Amino acid sequence: MKKLFTTVVLILLFAFPLGSSQKSLHNETKIWTYRSFESVMENRKKQLTCLAKNIYFEARNEPFAGQFAVALVTLNRVNDAAFPDTICKVVYQGIHTTDGFPKRDRCQFSWYCDGASDEVRNPKAFDKTQKIANLAMLQYGKIKSEGLDYTEGARYYHTYEISPRWSRTFPKVGRIGDHIFYR
Repeated sequence: MKKLFTTVVLILLFAFPLGSSQKSLHNETKIWTYRSFESVMENRKKQLTCLAKNIYFEARNEPFAGQFAVALVTLNRVNDAAFPDTICKVVYQGIHTTDGFPKRDRCQFSWYCDGASDEVRNPKAFDKTQKIANLAMLQYGKIKSEGLDYTEGARYYHTYEISPRWSRTFPKVGRIGDHIFYR
């Protein structure tokens, strides 16, 4: 068990940044422990679930390219200073009432505040979206660095069935499946 833990920690040392290059206020060194490993993995699982839900509710009936494009848009937003800095904050971004509930039709992603249940009802489709979300999270940096983002950095999209006002203000990238993407 100790060898397994050591191996996982060594692998993660190359996958996750361990700290900031800036000095901390208390001038302490961050020590990598099993508890910090658990915390990182728990947060990653939470972010993965948020991304998978976004793909599931926005594009579960789309082919792989359409689902992966939704994942890329979400991650493009996370990496854009104009949007929140975590997947969950991006997915659940919108206007909320004082009691914390999202205002109807006032969210970045329509499924979150459309008034319908956000319960996953198709486990097979959700399993697929979790795999796509995991792939997107693992490969996003490489995709961007090698110029393979086929959404061309898109941060917005809508279904072809509607024409929102905002769509005239952003450069159109193109259509993938049922969605039209914009930078």
